Formats: sequence, structure tokens, C-alpha cells
Amino acid sequence: MLFTDLTGLSNLSGLGIEYIAMLEDGVIAAQYLESWRTGDEQAVFVAPAYTFLLTNRPVTVQFWLDAGSSGWYERLAQPITHPYVLARGWEPGRTWTDADEVEKNREALARLASGLLRRCRERVYLGMSELGESGFEQRGDLLKAFQKVLQQST
Repeated sequence: MLFTDLTGLSNLSGLGIEYIAMLEDGVIAAQYLESWRTGDEQAVFVAPAYTFLLTNRPVTVQFWLDAGSSGWYERLAQPITHPYVLARGWEPGRTWTDADEVEKNREALARLASGLLRRCRERVYLGMSELGESGFEQRGDLLKAFQKVLQQST
């Protein structure tokens, strides 16, 4: 419980009290409300990449698991709530193509990797396996990007 008695919060507007009530009821998440607190510097934080980015906290070491997976960059199929086609800037009548999907996936991966790297002080460890969850060789774009960088550095 964040607050047991909301009556002592007279300095909050009605909207603030309603917000706190929604937090206590579990309607909205309180994760970002706690962001001002500093955690234990020796703690291990295990979270999906976007959840970690939303905490906006730097760390000394990161472990990126399943780096060969396409899950690092593929969006969930959402034909009814498509975030790009339904955006205000989308040209009416224009069809979403596979080329659009590939381009946006790569842009999203670049933003994700950049955000993660900016929050890492020292080192990133890549965790990968030869075969993915479906039994096929992993050839995701994140893995390909790291292989390209490593080839250029040698």
C-alpha cells in the first residue's frame, strides 16, 4: 500500500488523489513512481529490454539474452491497431508493405540497442545459442549487426 489514508494529502489536487487511488487499486503501474529512489548498487535487475529502458537507470554490466532471436526487432502482428498505419503522419490510402516492416524493424532495433548501450557503463555480454526456440539456426538482425562490427574491428 502506498497510502493508507488519503485524507492527510490535502495538498494534492483531486486529480492527484484519484491517481494515487488508481495506483493502490492496481489499475496503473507504480514502477515509474519509484524511479526517484536509488536502488542497491550491488543488485541485479532482470527485465525485458524495453522495461529496463523505461527505468532510465545506468548499470555497470548488461546481459543481452537470445541475441540471435528475431524477437529483438520484430513487432507483434497488430493489423487492427497498427502503430504506423494509424499514425497521423501516415499517407491515407498507402499500403503497408514488407519493405516498410523491415525498415521500421531495423529502426526500432537501432533505437533499442542505442538506448541500452547508453545506459551501460562498462560491458555488454551477449547470450546466444546456435538454435532458436523453434529449432532453427538463429540469424536475427542484432546478431548480424554484432558480427559485422566484430569483422570490421579485426
